[in-house]
Amino acid sequence: MNRFPYISDYVNDVFSQEKTRWDFIYLRPLILVFYFFLRSICFPLKFVFHRIPFGFEAFLIDKTMSFGMKYMARSDAAELILRHVQIEPLLYRFILQSNDEPSPPASRKLNGIDGDFNVESISVIAQHNMTVGHDLLSYELVDRFDKQRFLDNLDRIRSHRPEDHDRFSKAVLDENRKHSFQLLGATNIVLLIVMIITVFGDLRTTITALNSFGSDSILLWCLKQIYAGNPQAQIDLDFFMQEVNNRGHYNSSAFFSNPNQYLYYHIVFDEVAYDMLRNRPAVATNG
Repeated sequence: MNRFPYISDYVNDVFSQEKTRWDFIYLRPLILVFYFFLRSICFPLKFVFHRIPFGFEAFLIDKTMSFGMKYMARSDAAELILRHVQIEPLLYRFILQSNDEPSPPASRKLNGIDGDFNVESISVIAQHNMTVGHDLLSYELVDRFDKQRFLDNLDRIRSHRPEDHDRFSKAVLDENRKHSFQLLGATNIVLLIVMIITVFGDLRTTITALNSFGSDSILLWCLKQIYAGNPQAQIDLDFFMQEVNNRGHYNSSAFFSNPNQYLYYHIVFDEVAYDMLRNRPAVATNG
C-alpha cells in the first residue's frame, strides 16, 4: 500500500507516483550511502577550518539549489518544495496570532515568519538566501512563541484559518516546467539540499540547519490543543509523535541524523497541519 490515511491526498499522490520512478528506486540508495561518507569527512574538516561563516556560504547554497530546481527537479518535486517554503511561515503566523501582539519587525524577502514569500523567479532564491532563511524560521518561532498567550487566544485561533498559500507568487514553477530535464523526485531533491548545506555551509550554519525541528514540536502541541474536541484529528496527529522528531531530543547529531527526516517528518507534517487547519473544524461534527 502506497497511501496512508493520516496524511493528505496531495502528499499521498506525490509519494505514490514517486515510488515508481527510476531515481527513487536506483539513485536514492546511492545518494544515501554517499552522504554517509560525505558528512563523515566534512564535519571534522569544518570543525577545524570552517567553524564560522566566511560570508559566501548562503549564496553558494542557494545558487546550487536553484540550479537543481530549475534543471533537475521534476515539476511535482519543485512544487512540493515551494509549497513548503510558503506554507511553513503561514502556519507559524497562524499560531502566533493574538489581539495584543505588537507589530512584527520588518523582515527581508524570503526571510522571517512575517516576510514576503512570493517566489517570482529562480534568481530570487539565491538573491535572498532562501534556504538558510527558511531554516531560521524554526528558531524564530521558538523565540516568539508564548504558551500562555496562545492559550488565551485559543478560541480566536480556532475560529480562523491560515492564509491561502496560493496568494503567493509561484512563477518560479514556470521556469522549472520550461527548463527542467525532469530527472529527480522530491526525495532525492531533499537529499541533495541536505548535501549542499553540508558541503558549502560553515559548521554553525550546517548544525543550525540540521537541528531545525524544534518548531515541529511546538506546532504539534498547538494542533493537539486546537483539536482537543476532535477525536479523529487527534488520531491523525498521533502518527506525528515519532520519538526522533518530537519527544526524544531537540538536537540532531551531525553524524547520525537521518536526511529523510526533512521530507517524511518535517515537510509532510506541515502539509498535514495546513490541510487540517484549512479544511477540518476544530470540534468534530456528528454525521
